[in-house]
Amino acid sequence: MGTCSKAIAISTLMSVAAVHGVSGFTQTNTVLDREARRSSQNAVSIYVAERSAGATAEVTPNISLPGTYRPLIATMLARSATFRRQCARLAAAPYLSIIIRAESPNGTQAPALTRIRREADGRLTAMMQVAPSSRSPELIAHEFEHIIEQLDGVDLAIMSRLRSTGVKRVGEVDAFETRRAIVTGLRVARESAIAAP
Repeated sequence: MGTCSKAIAISTLMSVAAVHGVSGFTQTNTVLDREARRSSQNAVSIYVAERSAGATAEVTPNISLPGTYRPLIATMLARSATFRRQCARLAAAPYLSIIIRAESPNGTQAPALTRIRREADGRLTAMMQVAPSSRSPELIAHEFEHIIEQLDGVDLAIMSRLRSTGVKRVGEVDAFETRRAIVTGLRVARESAIAAP
């Protein structure tokens, strides 16, 4: 056997020996595997789509809400991936604070309304009024999406003057309505299995 062949054989033998000492990993979908405790030696964990990166499963510190809505928000967080993503996005804005009140908005027939105030130092304060009803999950997610629109820098005034943007001015309260918020609110209500009437 030539020198080159001996080197290849020794290299192959060392690779096999090294791999032999490493335990194999698999990912299965059996109930036993899903419920088994994992040791720190395992390199593979079970993929859970709704707990995707960036999603949160608890109310973030920059959201102040009344006890009335705490059980509802907990249910929405547990059931709706869309709502968890919204909360993660809101939590990622350290200059934002949201105050939710369980009351009908003042001076309007609308079931929910958010007023956003931008401070001189760049901080945003969002005051949400959401009347308790069977539509509360939809309305809370809807109003959260309006706040996210502001975080995204959407100029609602300009967009409301253009056609086919999905944004319209609501004269009654000098506010804006968006297709984006409507769709998101309905999606969260559906995912939460709390149907809107």
